Order: sequence, then structure tokens, then C-alpha cells
Amino acid sequence: MGRLQHAIVVLGCVSALSSGCSEFDIASLKESSATEDPVPDTGSAPQDTGSPFPSDGTPLGQLSHDQVDLGVVCGDHAETVVLSSIGDAPLTVTVVQVDGAGWTLSHPELPSVLEPGDTFDVHLQGVGDADGGNLTIRTDEDGVTTHVIPLMVSPDQPPTITITRPTAESVLSPDSDYSFQAIVTDDLDPPEMMSVQWRSSVDGDLSSAPVTSDGMALMGWTSVDQTSGDHRVEVEVIDSCGNVAMDSVGFCQNEGYTEDSLDLASWNFEGSALWDTSNEWVELTGPFTNQAGTAFQTSAAVTSDDVIIEFEFYLSGGTGADGISLTALDVDRMTSFVGDTGGGIGFRGLPGWSIELDTYYNGHDPTTADHLSFHIDGDMNSPVAWAALPEMEDGAWHSAAVSVVGNHVTVSIDGTTYMDTIVDGLSPFSAYVGFTAATGSLTNYHLIDALSVEGFVCDD
Repeated sequence: MGRLQHAIVVLGCVSALSSGCSEFDIASLKESSATEDPVPDTGSAPQDTGSPFPSDGTPLGQLSHDQVDLGVVCGDHAETVVLSSIGDAPLTVTVVQVDGAGWTLSHPELPSVLEPGDTFDVHLQGVGDADGGNLTIRTDEDGVTTHVIPLMVSPDQPPTITITRPTAESVLSPDSDYSFQAIVTDDLDPPEMMSVQWRSSVDGDLSSAPVTSDGMALMGWTSVDQTSGDHRVEVEVIDSCGNVAMDSVGFCQNEGYTEDSLDLASWNFEGSALWDTSNEWVELTGPFTNQAGTAFQTSAAVTSDDVIIEFEFYLSGGTGADGISLTALDVDRMTSFVGDTGGGIGFRGLPGWSIELDTYYNGHDPTTADHLSFHIDGDMNSPVAWAALPEMEDGAWHSAAVSVVGNHVTVSIDGTTYMDTIVDGLSPFSAYVGFTAATGSLTNYHLIDALSVEGFVCDD
């Protein structure tokens, strides 16, 4: 009785057609056989006689593999199983067959007679994501012997990536650098062999960078270089087999300004308004008659009921009129950025709300003193709230802090709160926020400096 001797070979990561190892595609079952007859199911490998040596005139074969374990693979993969004739009589191979989706094989023509010392090579090819299966070889050892060699594979898993910073619904400050972070893992590829692509729903592609050895994907975010408002940032990683993983997070980039940002192209200057490059402040009007000038931040509309602003202003240097306003201009109803000159203070007729700092008494004013007042839709004749101020035309710079949150309005001048009131019927709208000023027959410089804005775009 002949005996087929086996050697066990367990392969690591194998990839015949690609340099990387990762997940592979499942293809259909293919078979090769020298006969149309089905292979009889013997239920076991050939019987072992217990003798390590062949008897005289007995065919005997030895297989190079007891099993084929390809390990974790991707793409096409191959392995060769070798049948050696080691007996003292010819060995005949009659059937070679593979089962399991995604496997093909090639071998010499069947039946094949192997003289002692000859070999018979069976070339296995796993196409795409091959499943586990069996290689069956039938020989004439002991009359007829069927040998079944298990075929084992472990499909590669896609990588994972999780954004850990920023967290969902974060509000990023307007004047800071920020580091986005994600954690990357893969069952086969080391982290440093992968790279990630960051992109924004607003600003497009942001950064492509390798993953660090400890699995961190990092991206620097400079607030002043990005568009304000709501973003969704997505990060994508691809492993060496082309498997893709993604994660995303939504957040808001707040908008803010300092005295150095008032010359940005996003500010819209109209009428007599200009950016004074020598002094680095906004000049709404010079000391000239019948001027109106406005400066609005137009890079993004904001909600009119969430505006918190601090700035400095100068109302002097001329013959004494008329004043400035902070105005939230209704984007959907506006037809112009400039209102009337003189007592119109550059906002009369503009839709939205305005807080004026008035330095000249006109007949529609609630007091002869310098004052501040709150107006809706540029109606100069009917302020909904007002307060007298000390002399503002004193040749000095003054500071203002304005908060309009919901229908609660507060205004402080030089650290003193002059208005703290609820404005009934104040409905929110999409707005451009900025400044207006005007002169009539009398004049003044109307200047804005040291502007800062908080909560200008994003809700905390």
C-alpha cells in the first residue's frame, strides 16, 4: 500500500500581482479536471501503512503542502502545490480540482504519469477576494486515492479613522490656529504607510499628510485663512489595497475682526468712506459738507439678533455734525448700502436696525443733547429707545460696547451703560453689520478704530 507524505506550509501575507498586501476581491468558482466524472468523496486522505519507506513496485507521492494558508491578502495571489513521485513505480495523476469561490488552477495535461523522481506542479491563483476551499488531487496510489488540501485565506479589513478634534458642533475662535486630529488603524498596514486627505464642505481640499507612527492624522487649521460659518470637514484614508475609510465632523468657524482687519477686501466701503492706510482706521467722512459714508462687513451675513461688538470712535475736527451709527442691514430687503446725508446719518431709509450716536440736534431728535438712540428700518422720527450722552465732540477717542442678543439691547460708552432695554417686536433677519455716518451743512471727522467682534457668525 502506497502512502502520500505531506509537508505543512503556512504562508504569511502573499500578493503575487501587487506590492502591498491587504483585502482582495471575491471572484467566481472555476474548476479544472481531466475528466467529466465527479470526484468520489472518500472522506479522508490516503491511509498510512505505518511504514516510512515504499514497498517494491509501489507508486508513492509526496505533497509539498498539507494545507495552503495565504494569511491576510489583497489583490490576486498565487501558490504552487508540488506533487513529487518518490516511489519505485510510476505514479499516475488522474484528477486535479479546486472548489471555493475565486480560485483557478493550472497544471500539466491529465492523466499525467510521473516516473520516480518526477514532479507535478499545481499552480493555484486566488482572484480577488477568494474564499476558503479545497484542492483535490486523485492518484493511483493504493488503487485510487483522493487527497484533499484545505485552502485558507483571511480577507483584509478596511482601515478605521475617527476624528477626535474638533468635536461635533464646536465653535472655533476667529483668531487662533487649531489642530484637527483623527486616529487611524489598519489590520495590516503600519500607520506611517498610509496618508489622509482632509477637505471642507466650504473651502474644498485642505491638506494631505501621512499618518504618524502612533496612528495620528493631523491637520493645521488657521482660522483667518478659512471661510467663516458652518463647515463639515471630512477626512479620508486609503490602505495599500485600496480600501477606503472616512469620517466627518460639523463645526462653526467664528468670524472676528481687530483693528488690523478693517482693510480686508471683505469690507464694503461706499460713499465717502475709506480705509486710512496711514492711520489704519476707517474714515466714514472727512470734515466736508453733505457727505455720507458707510462700511459694512459683507463676507458673510449674520443673524441680526446675535451681535456683540466693541469699537472706538472719534466725532470731532469739524464744525459739529452729524454723527455715526452701528447698523444691521437686512440682506433680503436692502437696495443700497448708503442712506441720507445730514441728519439721516447715512442710514435713513435702510432696512434693518441702527444704533446712532448723534452729535447735532435736528427737529426729529428726542433731545437737544448728544445722544444714542435705537431705530428700526431707518425711521429717524420714531426711535424705539434713546438716552442722552455727555459731550462727544471733545476731540478725544471714545469706546463703545454694543450687544444685541434676541431683543435685549445694551450699549455702553466709555464703560458706562447708557442703554439696557428690551425692544419689543425686534425680529431676527439675515444682516450685514457695519457703520454709517454723515455730514450736512456742518461737519466732523467720523472715524472708527480698534474694532472687535464676538459671536458674529456662530451660535455658542
